[in-house]
Amino acid sequence: MDLRQLRYYARIVELESITAAAQALHVAQPSLSQHIANLEAELDTVLLQRSPLGVRPTDTGLVLYQHAKAVLRQVEEASAAVARTRETPSGHVTVGLPTSTSRVLALPLIDRVAQALPGVTLELIEASTYSLAESVATQRLDMAIAMEVRPRHGMRTVPLFAEELMLVGLPIEARQQAISLAEAVSLPLLLPSFPNSVRVIVERACSEAGLPLTLVAETSAVSILLTCTRHGRGWTVLPWSALAEGNSVAPDIVGIPILDDTLRRRAALCVSAAAETSLACQAVEHALVSLVRELIEGGRWRGARMRSAP
Repeated sequence: MDLRQLRYYARIVELESITAAAQALHVAQPSLSQHIANLEAELDTVLLQRSPLGVRPTDTGLVLYQHAKAVLRQVEEASAAVARTRETPSGHVTVGLPTSTSRVLALPLIDRVAQALPGVTLELIEASTYSLAESVATQRLDMAIAMEVRPRHGMRTVPLFAEELMLVGLPIEARQQAISLAEAVSLPLLLPSFPNSVRVIVERACSEAGLPLTLVAETSAVSILLTCTRHGRGWTVLPWSALAEGNSVAPDIVGIPILDDTLRRRAALCVSAAAETSLACQAVEHALVSLVRELIEGGRWRGARMRSAP
């Protein structure tokens, strides 16, 4: 087993395709397949499950992947340590963001890292909260913002912010300031699909209040929810950040606060165990937390407030 085999294997697991990994690594596919065959023979176990839909790691393969990521991280850290005499963070850092959060945070975070950390290459991944937390815990991402996350082995969680949920859609006459939960859920609603944290919070609030939902449709795509509301197909429930477009907000739809204190989602920054010793990851974590605080305390992130550690 050598570093090249581990690097090849990790890339296959991440891309779920030997063909895609071969292209990304600039290695001939037969050669890549032979490397994996040699690795499986050396370890005397099957590492990958192959199907027409791609490849997935077996349970044993997942264990190897997690160790491979840790080893590769250590090798990267060793190289960075040689250059650390300049005390300049360098390397590749992957950060996961939920869709709505990325609309507020992605652009300023890219700018912040580019200006303050020129030696760091930032990669942003947009996905659901569940998959982001899972990817951090299994070392596929260095860090991610996730909602209503529970502690998991393999990652550290830092309370970040709490964000109120709003009724989003075309303006409602005489309802520009606030609306009750009962009035909001009596409207035709398009909601995020389970297990989205917004959907869970809304369903829980309605259940506790004994209120039925008027559900028109559900989807995991925020872009579809916003398109439907813009075309008058109903309203949805989202944080204000989902409406943000850069430093402005979509002008044709509004976010109306809902008078229910339980309609808040809590965000945490999840940091993988493999990233803990990375100078570049530490610098990006600091930049991200500082940026979130600046946006919230500067009034540029409506409906959000910083959380403190318990």
